Amino acid sequence: MQYKKLSLLFSLLLLSSLTFSQINYKNIDFLSPVDFPIYLSGNFGEIRSAHFHSGIDIKTQGVSGKKVYAVENGYISRIKVSVNSYGKTLYINHPNGYTTVYGHLSNFNSKLNKLVKDIQYQNNEFEINYFPKEGELLVKRGELIAYSGNTGSSEGPHLHFEVRETNNQIPVNPLLFNFAIKDNIPPTFYSLVIYPINSYSKVNGQNAPIHLKLKKVNGYYTKVDTNQINLSGDIGFGIEMTDFLNNSRNKCGIHTLSLLIDSLLIYKHSIDKFSFYETGYVKSHIDYAEKMRSKKTIQKTFIAPNNNLSIYELGINKGVFTFIKDTTYNIKLVATDVKGNKSELLLNIKSQLPDFSTPVVYDSIENNYMKWEVENIFESNELKIVIPKKSLFDSIDFKYFKSEPDFEAYSNVHHVHNIYTPLNKAYSISIKTLNLPEELSDKIFITELLEDEEINPIGGEIINGNIVSEAKNFGDFVVLLDTISPQIKSVSDFANIKSNTIRFVITDKLSGIKSYNGYIDNNWALFEYDQKNDLLFYIVDSERIEKNIEHELELFVIDNNNNISTYYTTFYW
Repeated sequence: MQYKKLSLLFSLLLLSSLTFSQINYKNIDFLSPVDFPIYLSGNFGEIRSAHFHSGIDIKTQGVSGKKVYAVENGYISRIKVSVNSYGKTLYINHPNGYTTVYGHLSNFNSKLNKLVKDIQYQNNEFEINYFPKEGELLVKRGELIAYSGNTGSSEGPHLHFEVRETNNQIPVNPLLFNFAIKDNIPPTFYSLVIYPINSYSKVNGQNAPIHLKLKKVNGYYTKVDTNQINLSGDIGFGIEMTDFLNNSRNKCGIHTLSLLIDSLLIYKHSIDKFSFYETGYVKSHIDYAEKMRSKKTIQKTFIAPNNNLSIYELGINKGVFTFIKDTTYNIKLVATDVKGNKSELLLNIKSQLPDFSTPVVYDSIENNYMKWEVENIFESNELKIVIPKKSLFDSIDFKYFKSEPDFEAYSNVHHVHNIYTPLNKAYSISIKTLNLPEELSDKIFITELLEDEEINPIGGEIINGNIVSEAKNFGDFVVLLDTISPQIKSVSDFANIKSNTIRFVITDKLSGIKSYNGYIDNNWALFEYDQKNDLLFYIVDSERIEKNIEHELELFVIDNNNNISTYYTTFYW
């Protein structure tokens, strides 16, 4: 009886999955969120630095202030204002089961602007995350809701637009819906990479990847050179490619990618939707080391043990193919965009029997072999790291050494593995401080050392003479001191406030800015922070300050080591 219940449950789950897969998104008639033709600078599933892009980026002709409209009837379910991420953002729930998201806005409509400003003044804080009650803020299809902008982490004026499933907030590819976006251009292939998976694998007799430039001949891609490729053992493939849409030079992402060997499906992925908790797996989906070295994005067609992206479909051995026969294989890679435009790579390769005479050896004295599925701890006399289980995408031969800094620091430089190995989760790092005066213990922080003498502060707190923090990457770490207050520079003429805007540039070159507050006539004032441009500005509010008199302005800026700077002035308005 128990088996029958389990069988019925499995059948229901399968039916549910099949029913969902047969949804015709084209039948959902969303209005365009803008009143001009849609051209894209970014699309859904496009690979960014450490995530998949979860929406589409609509070009706004290089300017802010374009009108943004609700694509369907519904109610505003969330209003968020942030110094980073999507900046000023609206979320609208619709009766059809989807939520639409509008990001990087410059402003909301007048009604919402007043509501947002009231909340900001109630909280004495620029950033808000407000969830109106259902039905509190109704909107109609085609209603003006906001204006496009460049707020948050945006790198230029545009509208970021998303469609999500309301019940779980999973983003769905907006290009699956009924939006008038032209695209008859197939994906473009640039290079093919062939990887030996283990020490027994060989590519042209070597245990190292090869990169092959590609060209298009008679409608198909092939490699530029005509040399024979010989493979043996476990092999994986990767492809450097992009997609373009009509009337745009921006590089976009593909929709599907398949690998077939002698017509046998080895690997396939389709980017229709994904959840936010899994988007970090993109660091394993791509050749992360190559991305760090050359900035090239190589999408692998083989899957690491701890890569749990839901975009993958059933294949063989997670995309790894074992070449053990003395024969020739036909390799085919097929990429499509969401409009069905297709590109194919065709390749013939020679297979050879692997040489199993060389064993795999790990140096257990100087290095540690870390398994991805368990917690890993490494400890020396000056460093301890604790890597939670499933933080690694694959098992690694962990390496570590230390060196003396050639600059003023309060620890040695700790070289933790390498920057070319990605991580799925953060790990704990504890560094022993050296020659640190006790009175300065609250002014130190751990930082990652980057290229060109740049730093990436990760903070930390003192515990038993060590400073402890969390790191998201492997790399070089050191303890620095920050007793320098942030810099505040006025870029406004206080003798003549004509534009109704007061501007400051605020910077901190060490631990980074933690908070800021401005006051006018001893009352909190709404200063907006454009973090990417170090710009802090106040738009004079005639409803909150009196006209035709002199006003006092005070500004306080605090960094992450609690060094504080103040600025005082008067102005007439």
